[in-house]
Amino acid sequence: MLLLLTQTLVGQQQDSIQRKRTKVHIENYDLMTYSKSMGDMQRLIGNVKIRHDSAYFFCDSAYFYERTNSFDAYQNVHIIVNDSVEMFSDLLYYDGNARFAEFFDNVRLRDDSTTLFTEYMTYDRNLHLAAYPDSATTIRGDKTLISCIGFYRDDLKEFSFFENVEVTSPKYQMYTDTLYYNTNIEKMWFLGPTTIVNKENILDGKHGYYLVNEDIAFLDKHPVMHNETQRIKSDSMYYNRNRGLAKAYDNVDMIDTSYKVIMRGDYIEMWEHRGFSFATDSAYAISYDGSDSLYIHGDTLFMHFDKQKEDVEKLIARRNVRFYKSDMQGKCDTLTYLMADSTIRMRVNPILWTEDSQLSGTDIDIKLKDKSIEWVLQRGNAFIISQDSIEGFNQIKGQDITSRFREGNIHRVNVEGGSSETLYWIRDDDGGLIGIDVSKSATMTIELRDNSISLIKGYNDISETLYPESDLNENARKLQGFQWHDEARPKDKDDIFRITAAEMPQTQPAPAESHKETPGETEVQQEQPKRHRERKNLE
Repeated sequence: MLLLLTQTLVGQQQDSIQRKRTKVHIENYDLMTYSKSMGDMQRLIGNVKIRHDSAYFFCDSAYFYERTNSFDAYQNVHIIVNDSVEMFSDLLYYDGNARFAEFFDNVRLRDDSTTLFTEYMTYDRNLHLAAYPDSATTIRGDKTLISCIGFYRDDLKEFSFFENVEVTSPKYQMYTDTLYYNTNIEKMWFLGPTTIVNKENILDGKHGYYLVNEDIAFLDKHPVMHNETQRIKSDSMYYNRNRGLAKAYDNVDMIDTSYKVIMRGDYIEMWEHRGFSFATDSAYAISYDGSDSLYIHGDTLFMHFDKQKEDVEKLIARRNVRFYKSDMQGKCDTLTYLMADSTIRMRVNPILWTEDSQLSGTDIDIKLKDKSIEWVLQRGNAFIISQDSIEGFNQIKGQDITSRFREGNIHRVNVEGGSSETLYWIRDDDGGLIGIDVSKSATMTIELRDNSISLIKGYNDISETLYPESDLNENARKLQGFQWHDEARPKDKDDIFRITAAEMPQTQPAPAESHKETPGETEVQQEQPKRHRERKNLE
């Protein structure tokens, strides 16, 4: 049945073509000669004009074959196909029955503001299809398109370019193997490996489209965008060059090689003109240098960079922030990592863990040197807590606490603010308990050796008591405000996504100081709910 249907359709098509056959008419010439010996050939010389249906042919001379309804045209060949499409060449063969033309040497096709240049081209009037098999250059406005093989549908205003395709314009260059270009809507589709180069970035992808007038590209099948210091790769990507906006979707990696930072998530935006990026959906950042990397997670991550140098200036994490490094772990609501001076600022219920110690306060600042802690500043209701080797907790409390580190361990603590307290379990060399020391003073300096307190020196309003264990009840063994949150401590780099009961309620706002550090973020956060709908429309 399919075979019979095919034969029927082919027959109908042949009948239709037969009915469409019309005669070629000679409308003008200066001189004509006739030769029956050469197959009823007429030679036309000077100002030759030939018409076939609505198409007009002009040339210096021609050979017309009346029996086959065809002709050869020579020199200054010019065809007017319709109001917008014209073709030029040095030599033409035209078959009126098939409505098919072959152009040779210095071939041009012009349609409105588009001109195609090549050495050989065919044109099928039935299909409105021009084709070239061996390289051509197409110019449209300020764009130049080059390919080895190509086709043009003048009824659809659509080009098809294949093999070594190059697009050059003042704004960008594009390199691909397959490109479709519709000049009606100014849209390009590319299939296969494609590279788009502009002043700011290089985009690589395997499939997508480019909106010419809007300077917008959409790429999928694992695209990559990169410049001298930054690289973004994802499953799909939207890029608006005029707005300086890139949106990357699913399995996104944004890498900054200058400060060795990777930002990951299932959705990342980069705002070039504003100088920052942000990531959401399982977002985390990696500050890498050698084998020991810092992993930071937050509901939203912001990366601010110098627009001139394209270097990262700071990384900001907001809401449910947790981080992990082999020698320190922490949690808070807002974290700012200043890359230039290697400073980390923790805000809103921050907790920092180092070795056996838990550090907390209203604010915590951390200074890194060679990727290790140099000092920690705790401001407001500051606490340092560590578990005793056998039982209980050693504690340091004050308004502000500054801790100096050596080889990853606290070796000196300065407690300031007018009220300093310590509670410490003193043991002999065999681990036997000597007593529980409780000290108070206005300010205090504490020295540690091998993670144990070796010296406590108080200044002003000093009081110190060494209690036998039996004389200090359970409640008195914890300084006022004591809280131990070991269950919230990230255990490894994968544990930064875990939320525990000790996490801060999300209703508490971030402090004004942190908000000032991130101009434009409120606007970006308001735009986030639109992104999935926008992506669906793009696809």
